[in-house]
Amino acid sequence: MRQLIVIAISAFLFAACGNSPAPLSNTNAAATPASNTNSLVISSHKSETKPVTESKPQSTSGGSPNQRPTDIKAQTAAIEKAEKEFKAKPKDEAAKKALAKAYFDRAFVLTEAAQYSAALGDFRKGLKLDPSDAKAKEMHDQIVEIYGMLGKEVPKEGQEMAPDGTDKPKQ
Repeated sequence: MRQLIVIAISAFLFAACGNSPAPLSNTNAAATPASNTNSLVISSHKSETKPVTESKPQSTSGGSPNQRPTDIKAQTAAIEKAEKEFKAKPKDEAAKKALAKAYFDRAFVLTEAAQYSAALGDFRKGLKLDPSDAKAKEMHDQIVEIYGMLGKEVPKEGQEMAPDGTDKPKQ
């Protein structure tokens, strides 16, 4: 996990400097005829389109330049289910921890997709429910460090981007 974070931070900093190369895909060579010549141009790059997922990239107004879409449908459904159970039994510690875990699960997926603002919001919600989760606390703190290293203001609690990538603060 630390290696992933170091790679993400390095890529984030590299892109923030404006020196990020265009992403390349490693695919089989495809031959295409060159215009008005008898030679062939061999391309080792193929344009691939990814399916649209529930989570759209955040705007560059507060998000990472390396953020990418990710499918968070399963994690969001788990949060909704856990929220219903917690609302039905607000004093049940198991329901409370299950809801916190659901928020943490989605936060880790969002972090891997460099959607730091939305991830920060989920970590904050989960830590309110279960402040003893050391792994979630560590990741929360690392995201705050990333903002500091980039000289960006950390979103205030309640002002994070929504997990679907909209600029609207999460409820």
